[in-house]
Amino acid sequence: MKNIKYCIVILGMILAVGCGDFLDEYSQDEIIPSTADDLDQLLVGEAYPIVLPILSYLDLLTDDVESNYPTNSTQYQCLVTGAGVFTWAEDMYERLEENTKTPINTWEYYYARIMGCNVVLDNIDAAIGDVSKKGNVKGQALTMRAYYHFMLVNLFARPYNMEGIDLSKESGIPLMLSSAVKDEAPKRAILEQVYKQIENDLLEAAPLMKLYGQNNNSFKANDLFTYNLLSRLYLYEEKWEKVIEYADYVIERKPVLLNLSDIVMASGLFNWSFGTKNVFDEASEERIWRYSRNNEFGPFFYLYNAPVAFQASEELKDLYEKDKGGNSADLRLGCYYRSYSQSGSTRIQYGQKAITGTSKGMRVAEAYLNRAEAQIRLYLQNGNDELRKAALKDLNYLRSRRFDTRTELYKDIDKNGEALLEFCLDERRRELSFEEHRWFDLRRNGMPEIVHILTLEAGMPVTFVLEEKSDKYVLPIPRNVSDRNPNLK
Repeated sequence: MKNIKYCIVILGMILAVGCGDFLDEYSQDEIIPSTADDLDQLLVGEAYPIVLPILSYLDLLTDDVESNYPTNSTQYQCLVTGAGVFTWAEDMYERLEENTKTPINTWEYYYARIMGCNVVLDNIDAAIGDVSKKGNVKGQALTMRAYYHFMLVNLFARPYNMEGIDLSKESGIPLMLSSAVKDEAPKRAILEQVYKQIENDLLEAAPLMKLYGQNNNSFKANDLFTYNLLSRLYLYEEKWEKVIEYADYVIERKPVLLNLSDIVMASGLFNWSFGTKNVFDEASEERIWRYSRNNEFGPFFYLYNAPVAFQASEELKDLYEKDKGGNSADLRLGCYYRSYSQSGSTRIQYGQKAITGTSKGMRVAEAYLNRAEAQIRLYLQNGNDELRKAALKDLNYLRSRRFDTRTELYKDIDKNGEALLEFCLDERRRELSFEEHRWFDLRRNGMPEIVHILTLEAGMPVTFVLEEKSDKYVLPIPRNVSDRNPNLK
């Protein structure tokens, strides 16, 4: 099994960068398992994320993060490491590689995972095993292939809903749909084709996961994963009715959200340091999928010395409701983040979302937010007040699990028009911060201007501006990838 895993990774990495000069020395017949159980093991090893920083830098691109000038040498190195990403530099990946012990190459990593999915999909139908086992394995592989293509196209191509875009002509990313090794380097598929393939994979996977994957452990894809990803896909495509349809399934199957007031200590603080229950725990009411990423944000923060290099922005912090005395009424501010004191005020460290522990993944709160946004968008189009009320019901349920409803600090909201949409998008930002959503939400909501201030020399702050609708909302392909594959230019 170890040899299988090694060969698949090597094949995947080489195919991803479009260089196949010595691939014919590997015989696929020698590395392909013949049973559904073997393919399931291969899926676990080669198609699911492992403990590596994959997207640890993503929020550095957004308005949820700001920087300090730290005097501590370790913190300063964190600042230097993240500076290229924080300033949207064309060579951000090369600068990351120079400054980290573990290179962060999201492109190569995701395509290596896709190769693992393809090996499974190319062999599962002929494999030995019962229908339920084969169906479960196939559904997982289809779901994960869709997930990785979805992440890649939203990192390295223009937004699907970009104003004036011609989906039939716009370049997307290479689609990898087979484990067969080809001599020619992969080319970018048309954006419309990429999204259609993602949809097709998920729609093929959905009934398989519904039949055979409901009892998968939450480190694997399951029916809720597949349906929630469909809801997210249609949200990005602005197909609002379909967003609601697939979010409905998730919420009907798993309707309860974690009640933060149940896990806040008497002092009003979240006991993150003692293993307190979080949204990705085994017992969490809302967990759908989890993958472990120990020290995920390690390149960009160092816990024990303040000020940290990067921290949650004051803009994000100010979105959480406070009482008249300036204390947090929204329990998320105390529960979701690790904080420290600086110059008499409380600061929040970048990425230190205590409520998620050392994990990321997918949870039911997103389904509620997807559905609420879709209902509001439709309400704004057709004026149907029942849709407005339905969205308010979803938003108020979510909020009721994030406040202590026994106090006067909590009140249901009742908004309409554009103000309701704005509130919903802010609620999404409050709830899903540092969980790989904000950058994509900025892309699909007009690509607004972002201003970052970076100080690499004491007393010499430099302002960097990501202009509205900038081409830098599409990330540069790492140079070592594009140099090997001219078809990606």
